[in-house]
Amino acid sequence: MRGELLWMIMPFPNLAVISFVLGIVYGLLHPGKENRFGMIKRAIGLGVLLGILFGLLFAIFLPGFLGVLFLGVSILSFVMFVLLIALPFVIGTIVGDIIEALI
Repeated sequence: MRGELLWMIMPFPNLAVISFVLGIVYGLLHPGKENRFGMIKRAIGLGVLLGILFGLLFAIFLPGFLGVLFLGVSILSFVMFVLLIALPFVIGTIVGDIIEALI
């Protein structure tokens, strides 16, 4: 039961781990500090853009209020999904910078 609940909350648990590892590699390969706040801002912007695009695509085919509701839910879900990838990546860049400083 507990595993099923976790699967419903986070459907791709390995995606965050892969993003974290890629962030560590990115932090190691790019010398100096990265603009982490800029990365988060770009991720949120990308999530909003994808949400609007897919939301408008489906809102065209759904009638009235249902289309507007789907547009809002689509924007929110894409922002959350992109942040699910971006936050572990940014934390990985921090770890990569710490490892780079120790080497």
